[in-house]
Amino acid sequence: MNRFVEALMYYYDLQPTAVEKQGKLFRVETDRGVFALKESAMDRVRADEFVHAMRKLAKLQFKQFVPIIPTKFGEYTLFVGEKSYYLMPWIEPSHYSSRTSIEEVLSDYMGIIHRLTVKTQPASKEKLDESCERLLSRWEMHSLELSRFADQAELSTYLSPFELTFLTHYRMYEQLANQATEYLESWYKETLEKGSYRSVLSHGQLSRKHALTTEKEVFITNFEQASLDTPARDIASFCRRSFPYTLWNEDEVLRWFARYEQHLPLLKTERYLISAYLVFPEPIYYAVMDYRNGGSEFEHVQKLEKRIIAMRKVQRLIAKIAPQEETASNQ
Repeated sequence: MNRFVEALMYYYDLQPTAVEKQGKLFRVETDRGVFALKESAMDRVRADEFVHAMRKLAKLQFKQFVPIIPTKFGEYTLFVGEKSYYLMPWIEPSHYSSRTSIEEVLSDYMGIIHRLTVKTQPASKEKLDESCERLLSRWEMHSLELSRFADQAELSTYLSPFELTFLTHYRMYEQLANQATEYLESWYKETLEKGSYRSVLSHGQLSRKHALTTEKEVFITNFEQASLDTPARDIASFCRRSFPYTLWNEDEVLRWFARYEQHLPLLKTERYLISAYLVFPEPIYYAVMDYRNGGSEFEHVQKLEKRIIAMRKVQRLIAKIAPQEETASNQ
């Protein structure tokens, strides 16, 4: 028996009879059923936001998430050293066999959560300046790293396969970065003129990695990065995290957007911001960072090639979801 888990179960008045570790999750059989104990790196501030999000969803009667169970003392998270722990009912996962893709279902759920929690917030120039400067600073740093890598590669007597692949498409990365900046500027101007923006309860890292599936149902898990944020960031993050799971095309992703907008139609400003997030070549930057850490050249080249293909698809996608100046009027 895992003595550590047994000690934590005391706080729930549960007596474990069997414990199985599955990554950061413990499957705990007890005298009162089966539970999932999750280990997390959340600190107390993050844990408070996490608990607030979970209680909010329960209060709004959103059913498609895995709830957390309080201790006998009413606490939702336990802290041991630098780790935190929380308990959930165990839902036995099984193969998902519905014709509707997991991504479409998650888009639907995300739209419901955003609709239930949406609020209009005042947008001051100071707040917008701070948001733009923070994002632009990160983008500039990432663009600089891509430029440095290109310069270093060009000085090589013999290019590695990864360096050759990277340099072949370098001009595209620059174009994408410039395009992202233009969309961000459009978002800034439109939002400043309007004087407001919308905030929602954002999952922060939604994808099928954080979905628990049964034969016909999908449940959202892991709200550890939940926060109040613009819907654009949650949508863009979801798309980025979901692209690798499917050989997607524009029509596939447009179905995700359609499912979402059945619940919360996107504003013009939000479409600008989604476009900015998606089109910036951040996946290329992270591929380069991973390459610098070493590993299989072949695997790094494969990863880079897949991300280049994905970024070309994003370019075509953005042409369909970004506002068209001559016709767009959704403010």
